[in-house]
Amino acid sequence: MATRTAPSPNPPPGQPVRPRPADRRLPGPVHPPPTRAVDPVIIPDDGARADQATANRLAATLRSGRPITADDVRAAEDLFLHHGSAAASLLEAVLLKAAEQERAARRYREAAVLLRSAAAAAPSSARPHTALAAVLIDSGDWPAAETSARAALSLAPADLEATYALAYALHRQDRTREAVEILESLLDDREDPRSRALLERIQADVAPESGLAERRLAHFHLRYDGEAHADLEPEVRRVLERHYATLVRMFDHRPVSPIPVILLSRESYYTETGAPAWSGGRYDAFDGRVRLPIGGLTAALPPEVDSTLLHELTHAFVTDRSRGVAPREIQEGLAQLVEGKRVEQLLTPEQLTALAEGQIGGVPGFYLMSLSFVEHLSALRGQGGINDLLQAMAETGNANQAFERVYGQDAASLQRDWKTRLRNRYGR
Repeated sequence: MATRTAPSPNPPPGQPVRPRPADRRLPGPVHPPPTRAVDPVIIPDDGARADQATANRLAATLRSGRPITADDVRAAEDLFLHHGSAAASLLEAVLLKAAEQERAARRYREAAVLLRSAAAAAPSSARPHTALAAVLIDSGDWPAAETSARAALSLAPADLEATYALAYALHRQDRTREAVEILESLLDDREDPRSRALLERIQADVAPESGLAERRLAHFHLRYDGEAHADLEPEVRRVLERHYATLVRMFDHRPVSPIPVILLSRESYYTETGAPAWSGGRYDAFDGRVRLPIGGLTAALPPEVDSTLLHELTHAFVTDRSRGVAPREIQEGLAQLVEGKRVEQLLTPEQLTALAEGQIGGVPGFYLMSLSFVEHLSALRGQGGINDLLQAMAETGNANQAFERVYGQDAASLQRDWKTRLRNRYGR
């Protein structure tokens, strides 16, 4: 979750850090059933002793938990090609294990290819579809995750993991009512703590949206108080589409699904979402929603609301582009950079010195330092480098590895260089 503050242009030095809201994420990832040991494979052709030996070797590899290699996959495919159904369960197990390895390495495209092959080899098995739904959730392809989860449930209606995956994929597509119905139906039949946690989280998040008007657009699902904000709605739509086009160009990226944007009264925003008093808006990575406190406005959108929308939408793009790996300082630095903020324009010379000497603390200090660090990264390799960094985060699942790949240094080294330059330029 990314929470936005609006630090003062002249933040007071030494302001204490206020507690950050808890990072509320999915109660748990989708866990397909572990790869099981296959029954002994009997090759029907008595003369195919080499094939029988290969089958025995692959089964032993699966039982031992050793990694599956590309050669193992090819050997299992050859057995299936020559012996058909006799080798089908073995091929399925090999492909599932290989896909599990690719998923762990965040090579989601490769994992999906293996799982689709497994589904073709074992058309009556739900396991490849459940595993594919998990991979697609990891990669943020919510419509495809829904399709795979439904395929698994058509073969195994009691598949707990597929049900969980389906509910979350529906929620991420802003089809919350369907998600709630699926989870309630599951919990009517049996208790599952993880599914109940997901249901309670969804219900708590959408409670403030009850009674709001809705407009479904190509890139956004907009909800607002139909009476209080009716005059404002056309202007919000124009601003959202303008910001969307800006972010697509800047990050060379387009989210798969529309982004829900919820305009709440100030009272309901702070009481229902638990946002801190300094928060001017919130993007939540759990459900992909942007929530904004708004009220008492006319048809003309104030500049601060316009910039807050851009800030929160930047969080949505950065989260999607990095698959949720981008650390908070990158999130907040980029969101401010996209707004057009620059440290030298925000601070007086005396305040720049205070920042360089580490004398501005609390929320303002964190935001200013984040902005300064991202400005440093931008100076090194431009927006293209930042986009490469976000892509590397998505591919590696590790921010430090991504920094090393793109900038040739780990995050700590980059930050040391940046702080040294900051002190040399503005310090005493």
